[in-house]
Amino acid sequence: MMSGYKAQYHYLTLLVISEFNEWKVVLHSPGVMIQGKHQFSEDKAKEHAVTIARTYIREHKGDELPVLTEPDWVATAGDNWLVWRS
Repeated sequence: MMSGYKAQYHYLTLLVISEFNEWKVVLHSPGVMIQGKHQFSEDKAKEHAVTIARTYIREHKGDELPVLTEPDWVATAGDNWLVWRS
């Protein structure tokens, strides 16, 4: 099981996952997987994930969706998983 948090930002699922002394940032939806830069704090990881989501939706998808102030972050659970490829 991953130790971290997840949130929904419109059609993107945001994950911030604790990995040793860093936090991985991953966003996904059907057909897309975005890996953000590693962060050194939980707060910075969450902030980075939201920034990526807003940028992706506005600039890459061209969707004019309302800007969400703060997603509802919840702890990851046993049914959350990712397969990392090298």
